Amino acid sequence: MHKQRGLSFFGFIIVAMVVAMAMITAFRVAPAYIEYFNIKQAITAIVKQNAGSTPAALREAFSRHAQISEIKAVSGDDLAITQVGGSTIIRADYEKVVPLVANVSFLFQFQVEQSSGAAAP
Repeated sequence: MHKQRGLSFFGFIIVAMVVAMAMITAFRVAPAYIEYFNIKQAITAIVKQNAGSTPAALREAFSRHAQISEIKAVSGDDLAITQVGGSTIIRADYEKVVPLVANVSFLFQFQVEQSSGAAAP
C-alpha cells in the first residue's frame, strides 16, 4: 500500500497565504528602496559633475535631479553639505514609513553619503 504524498487543501491555503503576504510586503517595500537608489545616484552624479561648487549650487543641482527622478523623500534643503579643504561631503539622512496592512507599518532609516576630493575624515 502506497502512502499518499502531496499538499492538502488546507496546506495549500496556508502556503498561498504566506506567499501572498510575502508578495504584498515586497510590493510595498520595493518603491522605498528604488527611491533610495535614485537618491544615491543623484548625489553621486552631483558630486562628480559639480566638484568645487557652492552648497547652494549643489542643492539646486540635487533639486533638478530630484524633479527628474521624482524623488519626494529628500529635497535639496535636506542635504547636509560639508566642505573641508578641497573635499565636499554630501549627506542625506531620512526616514520612510511604509504602511503594510491596517495599522502595521515599516520604518526605514536611510543614510546616503558621498564625498569628492580627499577622503572623508
